[in-house]
Amino acid sequence: MKFRRYLTLSIAICGLVASSQVVQAQHLQWRPASPEKPTTCIYGEIEVLSTNKYIYYCGCNWWPGNPAGGYTGIQDQGGGVHNMIFSIWDTSPTLHPSVTETEKRTEWSRFGGEGTGAHTHLNYPWEIGKTYKYFVKKDQDSTGANTLTKLYFFDDKLHRWVHQATISNPNDGHVSVKTFGGGLNAFLENWMGEERQKPKLALYRLWTGNSPSELENVTACTGDGNWGVLNDTFYLAEGETDALAPIFSKYQGKGSGPVRGGTKGVRLTVTSRKVPPSTVRALNKLDKS
Repeated sequence: MKFRRYLTLSIAICGLVASSQVVQAQHLQWRPASPEKPTTCIYGEIEVLSTNKYIYYCGCNWWPGNPAGGYTGIQDQGGGVHNMIFSIWDTSPTLHPSVTETEKRTEWSRFGGEGTGAHTHLNYPWEIGKTYKYFVKKDQDSTGANTLTKLYFFDDKLHRWVHQATISNPNDGHVSVKTFGGGLNAFLENWMGEERQKPKLALYRLWTGNSPSELENVTACTGDGNWGVLNDTFYLAEGETDALAPIFSKYQGKGSGPVRGGTKGVRLTVTSRKVPPSTVRALNKLDKS
């Protein structure tokens, strides 16, 4: 596999960046039906309906603030540059993750500033109105001492699933290294704090389990900022109300418009969806790779 290092001043790192600007983000707190159940697989979808520069659409952040917590999603860097992000924090100050495999387009580096860990980045022209699909799984290496976290995404251009990267973390006895959990969340982050009045809107879906065949849709969320349900799907948004209104109107289906989450602590639900059988079959092949 080919490895390339990637350095940038504008990488969003889970809502925390070294910048003089005030970062603003809105969050979905995913509420799985069995939050205490350890899981090793995540499948998610993000559909961006309106975007602007310097916006990160994180589909899932797992174990925030814990050893080897991580996150993945898609980013609009501005200037027409779109990309994928996949990063994991250190297991401990002395036990660091390493990038062990990548797709040839993937660039990677060690990050610092607000926490430290391993970062991977892949430039990819995701498009407005199309669904970005990703799959993250955790396996143990042959020694049993390290967890291998692998990220795949469906490449619409190549018409196949692509292995973006594998990040290896020493286990060091922490449950947060081996599994997903610990307050799963998604967010929409304006990491430079610019042009907040301009409309940004994205839909989010998440499934968790211990294999592709066991994936369960997360159908309940709480949140903060501008969040809610549109077309029976959770959304996050930023921008002036008048600027967002025509975008909500364009994409809403039958019925009354979006249901807004509003006050922190409010819980909203959506109808449970099954992962399509063709996708499950494809993910099962990845899970055995």
